[in-house]
Amino acid sequence: MDEDNCRNFKELLKGFERNPVFAHMHPYDLYRQWLEAVWAMLELPLNPKGFKAALDRYTYEQGRELGRLFGLYVETVELLPFRDILGTLFMKLDINSVRNGEFFTPWPIAEMMAMMTFDRNDFLNLVKERGSVSVCDPACGSGVMLLAFGKVVHDALGRDGTNRLRLYGMDIDSRCVNMCRIQLRINGLDGFGRLAALAGQAGTPGSEPGGAAASRIPA
Repeated sequence: MDEDNCRNFKELLKGFERNPVFAHMHPYDLYRQWLEAVWAMLELPLNPKGFKAALDRYTYEQGRELGRLFGLYVETVELLPFRDILGTLFMKLDINSVRNGEFFTPWPIAEMMAMMTFDRNDFLNLVKERGSVSVCDPACGSGVMLLAFGKVVHDALGRDGTNRLRLYGMDIDSRCVNMCRIQLRINGLDGFGRLAALAGQAGTPGSEPGGAAASRIPA
């Protein structure tokens, strides 16, 4: 199954294309603000003041709608783990920046490249020598290449493998940074464990063998 055949994803897409609660807002702005709210929620155990500041700008009805959209996203991830859900959504909404060269790598190509890059023996040798394996994408976009590599490692070695990954991403677009770090967090690729933050059990990134970072660099 892919996003086009996933009912939850279709509902999520519809929620950004035509949302009566945010009828005054262009999908570009709604998606950007939703990403900011989602990240604030995922960081709630570490930064409750930031979460409150992020949500105070919305009415009760708007806050509920943002939460509903997040629920649809999580349900989609449960059906399609490691997939680039947010990047696919971003491109289907047609809110990418052509000026910044934002044309995201399709999932099948990203997965193929990850499979070509990964070598089980090399990976295990690096873990034995260094304790972890670092991967950096200096133009990460939504994090599709990092997600694909995480999936390939998980398929080969399970969580024992992904717990040894340290994934790093950079991008000039703050929306991309948020997409990347949200997807790494939700898929348990940033040291928190899968959906741990939603259960209020988050630790400090990097405190576990696995870890990830996504940062914005000046344009």
